[in-house]
Amino acid sequence: MFLFFSFTEAQTITDPQDYYACDEDGDGYVTIPFSELQNYALDYLEEFNESPEIYVTKAYNGIAKITNLYNNPQVIHVCDSDGNGGYYDIAINNQQEIFIARQGGFIQKINPQTCTITNIGQAHPNGQSVLALSFDKLNHLYEGGWTSQVFRADAQNLSEFHLWHDFIDGRAAGDFVQIGEFLYVAWTVDGTDYLYKVTLGTNNQYVSHENLGPIDNGTYGLAVEYGRLYGNTPNYLYEINLETMETMLIRQRPNQSNTAGEWWGAAGLHEALDMQITYHEELNEALTGTNPLADPYTNPFPFTGQIFIRIHEATNDVTYIIPINLIIEVAPAAADAELEECRDEDLGMATFQLNNAQMDINPGAGLNFTYFESLENLTAHQNPLPLSYSVPQTTTVFVKVSDGSPDCYGVAELELLVPTAENVDYDSEVVFCQGTEAVLSVPDEFTNYQWNGLTGEDSDQPLDQHEVIVSLPGNYSVTVTDVSGCSYTLPFQVSSGGEPEITGVSVDGKSLTVLVSPAGQYEYSLNGVFWQNSNTFYPIEPDDYEIYVRDFSGCSSDKYEFTYFYIPNFISPNNDGYNDVWEIRGLNEYPDAAVRIFDRYGKLFFDRKINSNSFVWDGKYLGRTVPSGTYWYILTLSEEKRITGSVFVRN
Repeated sequence: MFLFFSFTEAQTITDPQDYYACDEDGDGYVTIPFSELQNYALDYLEEFNESPEIYVTKAYNGIAKITNLYNNPQVIHVCDSDGNGGYYDIAINNQQEIFIARQGGFIQKINPQTCTITNIGQAHPNGQSVLALSFDKLNHLYEGGWTSQVFRADAQNLSEFHLWHDFIDGRAAGDFVQIGEFLYVAWTVDGTDYLYKVTLGTNNQYVSHENLGPIDNGTYGLAVEYGRLYGNTPNYLYEINLETMETMLIRQRPNQSNTAGEWWGAAGLHEALDMQITYHEELNEALTGTNPLADPYTNPFPFTGQIFIRIHEATNDVTYIIPINLIIEVAPAAADAELEECRDEDLGMATFQLNNAQMDINPGAGLNFTYFESLENLTAHQNPLPLSYSVPQTTTVFVKVSDGSPDCYGVAELELLVPTAENVDYDSEVVFCQGTEAVLSVPDEFTNYQWNGLTGEDSDQPLDQHEVIVSLPGNYSVTVTDVSGCSYTLPFQVSSGGEPEITGVSVDGKSLTVLVSPAGQYEYSLNGVFWQNSNTFYPIEPDDYEIYVRDFSGCSSDKYEFTYFYIPNFISPNNDGYNDVWEIRGLNEYPDAAVRIFDRYGKLFFDRKINSNSFVWDGKYLGRTVPSGTYWYILTLSEEKRITGSVFVRN
């Protein structure tokens, strides 16, 4: 309770109130958003019976109201149901009279003290349901139902509704509430609830609207209290931030198993009042409503300041002025720091004495240091950590540095460093090719090394250096000790790459396919420079090639030399002058070359040593033309080099 005095009959000025602000950098200046000051001001409106309240309809169980919106909201039952159907929605005018929408579109007024009901009329003669009901600041009454049309009854005659606007698509989800010069509408389109912002013209006629985005699905009602927008679903009340469209839960509905008590509609007790909150540096400016401050407020002089909060209700021309004395507290300095401890290899944990970092964070006297696992816990001052704190790996904790003020403190990050193998940059997986050796290496930054797992001749080398050479695949490790005396083990997995061998080359026209053993995934090259994943090259030109194959660990085959001859893959021995013979040219480098030709059953049709720089087959066997079909050949250039392929014969 605080004292107040009246300046005039319509203006009330309270005693000055102290507002404590925390200066985090010590320069004497603080910046305060108006949202914080507004919450501060609204707390005092309860003294004038003007505290924010949201009324809700309880489906078939009457009416309730939600009080203490900003501090432990409470649900208070107001009126029971009269037993004549559901309470679809609720609206409150600027005289704080309460109206409800009932079954069949009937509008009624209810006295919240006696719960007496007075019939006003029916919104539509055909009994069309009213799902949304709200007053604007001119006391016009809006209603919407299952169609895209919104109707309005003017303040002078609440029983006669006329079309206000047709949104064409969708229907009313819940309510039409006014904030400033805009009407906010909860609207449903294709099963999703959205918030529309409607620009108003003269006499609050529709001008245009924009879709601000989705809101919680199942929003049956909207309500406004002192410029803050709320929505309700059947089971909870929430606040909508109009700048970010983020939502915040205010209150859950009690006894949610009782569906007859679902919240179907909402209205703010003061939402139809023309209430404005402004902030001023001078009392006379607050009295006249002139020179309002810009949001946010920064005190003009260091370590001091005074603000006058003006709450003006224009409907009844009532003004409340709350002088605020700004008390600026300076937060203690808090520098980030770090501690390092070795991990116990048996326990897998490193234990820190957190208070060892206090002098690095702030060496001042008379300070309190409290440690937390998260910023959330620090802010809520919950779950503080013990001073002896164990962790399995490097982590960061947060330190609150306070000189006694619960709301003004410094915050530091304390990094707890646990040296482990995970912090060392090295290659733990090593592959080497057969016939070679592998080098295992770690950074040359430790004070001690001890290699493990080496056998045979591999162990005949210094095992206390930062690298060793191994010739066998297997699992190895090195135990290292850092400059802080922490020891840990770095593992290695060493594997041997393959030994691919080119076994031959198959030629089909201008296509060359490399044959490899053993089968696997390889890369192929015709010159050792350009590589491809496919073992087939097309098209190729007659030339001498040096063919290589390598696996994906980099192990490659020996060079395979190959000369490509142009070998046709088609003949038609019908004496028409075109493709009558199968001729291989360019064999002068291979005087001992031989060729054999088979059919698909393996029958040998031709076996001859060439003894010339070319070879010609006329497609005959024993003087007769062979049947049409595919025939296979093996061209042997030397004992190490063979070419295989096929030729199609068509008679």
